Amino acid sequence: MVEHRQLFEDVTADLARAGFDTGRGPSGLRIDRGPQGVVIGWPPTDGPADDPPPAEGIRAAVTGTVAAVLRETGYRVAEVGSDELIVTGGPAPAVPPEAAEDLAREPAAVPEQWWG
Repeated sequence: MVEHRQLFEDVTADLARAGFDTGRGPSGLRIDRGPQGVVIGWPPTDGPADDPPPAEGIRAAVTGTVAAVLRETGYRVAEVGSDELIVTGGPAPAVPPEAAEDLAREPAAVPEQWWG
């Protein structure tokens, strides 16, 4: 399995900042590392549990909201099935103000001309 520790930590922190319960507990939403990226979904509902799992409609709504929050933050998110997501990349690093000023001063590139 490919190591996605930093991506996992970033996704978890951004979801926590957005108000999601990211700890292992009663919310049921799980965030884990997978072979292609960070997997967000719901644990299997095998056997009896102390707390029943959320209804399918609630799971779909929460999954859709998680996807929207992560996409708005700049992550690449793909839907896998009806209630699971995979995050394959994070937002681009912020450009420091000094670098932004340098980029603004650079002239625009002139397209090459092709003669046939």
